[in-house]
Amino acid sequence: MSRLLSSRNALLVLISAVIWIAFAAVQPSILSATSLRSMVVLAVEVGVIALGQTFVIISGGGGIDLSVGSIFALSSVTAGLLMTHGVAWPLAALTALLAGLGMGALNGVVIVALRIPPLMTTLATLFGYSGVALILSGGVDISGFPKGFFAIGQSRLLEIPVQFLLIYLPILLILLFVERASYFGRALYLSGTNETAARLSGIEVGKIRFLVYALSGLLSGVAGIVNASRLTVARPDAGGSANLVSITIAVLGGANIFGGEGSVVGTALASLAIGSVTYGLSYVNANPVFEGGIVGGILIFSVLAQGLLGRLQRARA
Repeated sequence: MSRLLSSRNALLVLISAVIWIAFAAVQPSILSATSLRSMVVLAVEVGVIALGQTFVIISGGGGIDLSVGSIFALSSVTAGLLMTHGVAWPLAALTALLAGLGMGALNGVVIVALRIPPLMTTLATLFGYSGVALILSGGVDISGFPKGFFAIGQSRLLEIPVQFLLIYLPILLILLFVERASYFGRALYLSGTNETAARLSGIEVGKIRFLVYALSGLLSGVAGIVNASRLTVARPDAGGSANLVSITIAVLGGANIFGGEGSVVGTALASLAIGSVTYGLSYVNANPVFEGGIVGGILIFSVLAQGLLGRLQRARA
């Protein structure tokens, strides 16, 4: 399995390199430090969401979270409304994070306690959370935030975007530790691989799945706050594409849609590939409709290539 993951990660690095070479052939100026920073800024938000989505998918039981985009938007709106009503921005941001955590936890309760399939649950909350965001905001963008809030999504430290250095990277490292060096990580993979064996081993599978949905909501809230800070506005319709893009990134990074397989490192590399496509298309002023086709093509190519690599490795074993 480790060799398979290594080959997939190498493939993702190769895909990212090919993408940048292709865009450089059209517009050579894209190969600059400024462009790389801009791409990282765009990739961070959906990348954070995809990390949570990865844990949800690994947990098995048909795990998937279609509500991440709506949690993203409602968390952003929550922070925006609080700030425009005089609440200090750190407290507003913390409240928005708790709101994201609560929305994810609600998904988990419905899925685990009421045993409603994840697809149906998160599809319902997708519309529910989105509707609340529209009601609270009156359907209009919210702006007029304190200048200190903008540091989250617009400042740099050592010429590196703060949202990458102080938000995305620490989250990635923490989840990597959880995935590879904790009881929770081992329980997570076993729950996704063989639920019966996990239960016989004393693992509370329901608790594991509740926690990953809560985590997914929390990380979606983080992304929503970063987005509002970067754009200086909280949009109730933001995050519409995050649902499917985060799933695509997770699967592209190696998450098995049936559970039990995946890695946050693979997800991070897949975020780089998808972020490169998104930024590159905007840089060369390509029609945005091409993005979906290209992302889908990358996913298909990756799945086919990985399947071939897997068969070759099994043949050599």
